[in-house]
Amino acid sequence: MLLDPYVSDKPVIVYDANEARTHVIRYLRKYEDITLIKRPLEIADYLVQTSEGTIAVERKRASDFLSSISDGRLFTQLENLTEYEDPRLILEGAVFTNCKGGRCFTIDSVGKSLHKKKSARSQPRTVWSTQFWVHPHAFTSIYKKVQDMGIRIVPTGSVHDTADILHFWATQGERGEHLSIRQKPKTFTDLDKQLYLIAGIPGVNTKRAEALLKEFGTPMAVFHSFLDYPAKKYPVGGIGDKTVGEVRRILTKNLMEGAPRRMIEHEFKSGVAELAAILHRKENELKGMTVPQLKEELRKRGLKLGGRKDELVGRLLETIPEEERVDIPLFIERYEALEKSKTEFHAIPRELRSAYRRFRRGAGK
Repeated sequence: MLLDPYVSDKPVIVYDANEARTHVIRYLRKYEDITLIKRPLEIADYLVQTSEGTIAVERKRASDFLSSISDGRLFTQLENLTEYEDPRLILEGAVFTNCKGGRCFTIDSVGKSLHKKKSARSQPRTVWSTQFWVHPHAFTSIYKKVQDMGIRIVPTGSVHDTADILHFWATQGERGEHLSIRQKPKTFTDLDKQLYLIAGIPGVNTKRAEALLKEFGTPMAVFHSFLDYPAKKYPVGGIGDKTVGEVRRILTKNLMEGAPRRMIEHEFKSGVAELAAILHRKENELKGMTVPQLKEELRKRGLKLGGRKDELVGRLLETIPEEERVDIPLFIERYEALEKSKTEFHAIPRELRSAYRRFRRGAGK
């Protein structure tokens, strides 16, 4: 979407609807040599027209800057900002570090008073925000990373100074021919594409996408992990059982109500696990018994009582016919259903294949 032609021949500043009630817009309205236009912006808070292109501006008060570091929002927003030709970050206020305490403090406004007629005592120019438990060493590293991303960091003292710098950028050169509302096309690397794919998972942002990819190696392994790990034992921090459950539901639910062309890995593994449970039903039942209970069963059958628990279980199993240990008709039915629906990429374990052939031979007699 382009703003062209303009409603006037003045330089244009486009601001996001979320900025409409800020004092920055109030101050900008005082300038008669620019045109302000409100638009819902997907990326950035302000777009400034210049003769060299579009300046995309993300405005952050000092406290918001530190809080966005804490909750992981910062780099998601800044990565999007780099899709414009000239990304800039306005850091409004000041950040003070406390290395000994391992935290940072901020002042959100250090500039001009909003109401000139009021005295300084009735309207202080400085407002202390709460402290943030962001270590100064981490803060300086993040500051450098922002610069390495090609984003200019422009400090301002207050909303008045922010408005002034936006006005200066808009009026310093000749008026451009158009102002791009959409960002410039970006050439994505394979890593960018992988992170973009993973970040599309519900409840997963860019920061968590990086952690998932680092943990599992490939996007395919990431998707499988939500099906393979129990929800409460998921190995990546920050992803709780609710998120895992929701992702699992989205990955496995057939919302199009169409016949699936192939069985997914999660369904195949569930089918294999069900066959193994049918085959080893009696064995698992005996393993769940205590040693005294097993010895009582052996005593009833006149068998030797000595040995470890696994030896007692094996001795009992040898005396029980296979047709009593396994529901053979059910095993054959489930095996054939799995064999019919699996793909060429799935291999049923040898133990289950051998049991099926043995049961089929016995059924044919």
